[in-house]
Amino acid sequence: MKEIKERICQDIKNLWPAAVTIVFVMIMMNVVFHAFCPMVVLTGLPCPGCGMTRSLFYLLTGRIGQSVRMHPMGIPAAGIMLYYLWNRYIGGKRAKGMKFLIVTSILLFVILYFVRMYCFFPDREPYVYMKDNILAKILPFYEQILHALQIL
Repeated sequence: MKEIKERICQDIKNLWPAAVTIVFVMIMMNVVFHAFCPMVVLTGLPCPGCGMTRSLFYLLTGRIGQSVRMHPMGIPAAGIMLYYLWNRYIGGKRAKGMKFLIVTSILLFVILYFVRMYCFFPDREPYVYMKDNILAKILPFYEQILHALQIL
């Protein structure tokens, strides 16, 4: 138990500046732009991870169907995180196969992104267009470009 506590304390000591920065940026983005995702804030378009926070929230509260609906990768991502945390803190060793799991997950995220954009955009949460985005504010013709590209 002492080793687990030491590993956790060491990670907190090493990672707290990054964690505080990320939390601060997310809070400011939500206050200013009413969204957490940098891609949504910049382009108004959803990113491959859109819906992941809600998916994990639904998973943690036992609403599996809603979790999958928000993002099908929520359950696998939670499994990978638990696998890593278990090995890091309980097992005290490196989690074998993490590079493979991460690369495979990224590929699945990208594939699912295009499938979900084709099937659900722009009518189903979380795959909706946010009109109040930075590019639309600074480029008056931005939405016309999206229409010409048949994105909207």
